[in-house]
Amino acid sequence: MWSLRSFHIFFLLVAIIAADGFGVWALRRYTTTHDPVTFVLGAVTLAGGFALIGYAFWLVRKLDRANIH
Repeated sequence: MWSLRSFHIFFLLVAIIAADGFGVWALRRYTTTHDPVTFVLGAVTLAGGFALIGYAFWLVRKLDRANIH
């Protein structure tokens, strides 16, 4: 059985990989289609993925300070 901490970190990693993967795909797609909507979606999703990385580091520090394992 996974702890709440382990599940949360795993879920964050999956979300980061999905968001950054989609962002990179959309930006690469933009180079062939030159569709501005694709560029905006890619940039926003990629920025969100990097924001999730920051959130993951913040969460791990917070859980360590609260002694939640």
